[in-house]
Amino acid sequence: MRQTEQFLHLYHPPAINGDFTGKHIISVEQFSHTDLDIIFSAAKSLRERVAQKDPEVVTLCSGRLMASMFFEASTRTDMSFQAAMRRLGGSVVSASNGVQFSSVYKGENLADTVRAAGCYADVLVLRHPQIGSSYEAAYYLDRLNERIVTPTSVISGGDGAGEHPTQALLDLFTIKDLKDGPDNLTITLVGDLLYGRTVHSLAKLIARYESQNTTLCLVSPPSLRIPDTIIDTLDKHNVTYYETDDLYEVLHKTDVIYWTRIQQERFARQADYDAVRDNFIMTPAVLNQAPRDVILMHPLPRKHEMGTPADHDILDQNPRAVYFQQMENGMFVRMALLAKVLGVESI
Repeated sequence: MRQTEQFLHLYHPPAINGDFTGKHIISVEQFSHTDLDIIFSAAKSLRERVAQKDPEVVTLCSGRLMASMFFEASTRTDMSFQAAMRRLGGSVVSASNGVQFSSVYKGENLADTVRAAGCYADVLVLRHPQIGSSYEAAYYLDRLNERIVTPTSVISGGDGAGEHPTQALLDLFTIKDLKDGPDNLTITLVGDLLYGRTVHSLAKLIARYESQNTTLCLVSPPSLRIPDTIIDTLDKHNVTYYETDDLYEVLHKTDVIYWTRIQQERFARQADYDAVRDNFIMTPAVLNQAPRDVILMHPLPRKHEMGTPADHDILDQNPRAVYFQQMENGMFVRMALLAKVLGVESI
């Protein structure tokens, strides 16, 4: 039996090249600038049509079925994908009471579980704690699709500390929507840059967008600095970046703050987590030291990295805090992606 991470080398996801139909969506490296513009245009159109209560939206994916398979806890990704599919008129199936009550409980491996779901659904959304899990799913679904009547695509909802491509899509859409970026912006990524799959995917997506005059400030404790593989991608695409463990060194010149939590679930030892958990705390006082036109983003969920519950309430009322708009954008971006993968043209 192959190890899941080996599929990162065994399977190579196809480039989108302007055609999303039937493609597996498992890495930001599949997207070009043109592909991103297609998705962002579709997401913006769907957002406007939903706001106008356009009755045609709920016919776009009528009769199509999405399987939701989440092996890790999720609120926003899981619910937004389900909401996206239902707003498009499609249906959603999942294992009753979660995958822990499926045949996984009996010892079934990932390859068999995703193929079982692939026999029933048109598209499968997968979140799994192991890096490479979405690659493994794509590998086995390609083989399944040669033998069944209704082929299935997989969309990654996050794989361990690896990638979270749809989070990166909604993050870049939000930056483009609110700041007309990423061109000519300084974007500061803060917190857990080692294990944070959201920052890995966003940094790579910004690089692939071929943005002009963009600077990434990478702020983290030395023990949680961004992986060299991400730095290599930034170098390859000539993206300017600056690494520091001092937020105040870059805060005054930042256009976008992307705050992340230190992910306790990624640490093998409690002591290692305790040593860094309080390194960066966003509070109203910290935000007040940033430029007046800055936007504060966060992929959520949040814990103490944004202060106390009282701090949360104050931050939430600040117009510069856009993480709830970011969250809503996630649904529209995922609507666009589902529709495109399922071959819908009229968006």
